This record gives sequence, C-alpha cells and structure tokens, in this order.
Amino acid sequence: YDGVLVNGSGVEGEGTTARITQPGTYMITGICDNGQIQVELTKEDKAQLVLGGINLRCQDSAPLYVLSADKVSLTLAPGSVNTFTDAAVYTRVFEKMPNACIYSRDDLTINGAGTLVVNAQNNNGIGCSNDLKIVGGSISVIAPKNALKGNDSVAIMDGSLTLKAGKDGIKSENADEIGKGYVYIAGGAIDISAGDDAIQGQQDVTVTGGSVAVSAGGKTVNSKGTQEIVSGVITKK
Repeated sequence: YDGVLVNGSGVEGEGTTARITQPGTYMITGICDNGQIQVELTKEDKAQLVLGGINLRCQDSAPLYVLSADKVSLTLAPGSVNTFTDAAVYTRVFEKMPNACIYSRDDLTINGAGTLVVNAQNNNGIGCSNDLKIVGGSISVIAPKNALKGNDSVAIMDGSLTLKAGKDGIKSENADEIGKGYVYIAGGAIDISAGDDAIQGQQDVTVTGGSVAVSAGGKTVNSKGTQEIVSGVITKK
C-alpha cells in the first residue's frame, strides 16, 4: 500500500487503505504519506498489530482507526520506530468519525519495547471509546487537545511516556457508568506538559507507582470522585 506492508491473512487493500477484517496477528512496516489502516472485526474478535517500523500519515483522517473489535493490541517491536500523523481537518466520512490520530472504538492496549511517535494535528493523540491500557514502550504524543483519552478508563502499567497536550494530558470521561471514567497509574516514567489538567478522571484517579513529572495550566489531578495518590510519585516540573 504505497510503501506500507501489512502481513496477515485477513487484510484487504484498496488504494492506500488497508482493512483488517479477520482476527489474528499482523506485522506492519513501511512508509506512506497518505494512507489509513482500518480494523473492522466482530465484537468477539481480537487482533494484534505488530508495528515493525512504520511511518504513516493520513491527509484526510486518522492513520489508524479501529472501527470495531473485542480488543486490539499494538505491539511495538523491539528497536522499531513507529510514527503516525493525522490530518488537521478530517474529511473522510465514516458513520462514526474518529477523534484521535490513533483511535479505537473498542479496547486498545499498547505494549512492546519499541518507540511510538504520535503527531496529532486535529484533536486527541491516542483515543479510545472504551479502555485504553499502556503496558510498555517508549511513547511520545503531541496533540492539540488531549494526549491520551480513554472514555471508560486509562491505565498505565509501564513504559516511558512524553505527553504534550493543548488540553488534558491523560483523560477519562465516562460519568454515567459505575466503575468507569477512571485513570489508574501503577508504573512507568511519565512526563506531562498540559494546557489544562495533567490528569483528569471524570470519576476516580489512582496513582500507586511509577514517576509522573507534570507541568499543567490547570490542575495536576482533577476528578469528581476519589483521588488515591501515593506520595512522591507526582512531581511538578
């Protein structure tokens, strides 16, 4: 697909759009200055996308859009550098539009030992309508709005994260369902520069480990529910 190769049995190509329609593991590599990877599975199916060195820009939408799945994992291959850049204005039409450079309507997990660079120009950096979990990798996100946004939750277990956001650094906003709308940080080295709040959980924020360095125009931690923060984990830059 114009320099981007998606290896797997359940992938379809149309121009510079690759559609993953079957569960399984897919290796993605290469360079494309105007393309998109779409994942459209049943709500019972899972896919693992192994990023082995990709530089993908989309000039009319989000370069990676998970329309439906049970869960999708992005695995950053060791030593790989993977860069995603979206359009400043989204004109490609979907029934439900993405609102982040990497966007999933279902659960999204990021793991591995490689590097992920997200250059968002439209809205959020990495966004998920359900649960967003980060368990590894070196991740850099620049976004005009929120750097990381999981509607139901954002959980960070490990990894090295540099987040630069025009609004919130890390945000979860489900206010309607019990046990959701939370941010949970148990590990990792996180550096946040935010125009508004550094960490915003609509319901609860729990920080039990890792290190979080914060520069924020708003609050360091903002939530309407409980805040359980281990002393010394969050510091101001």
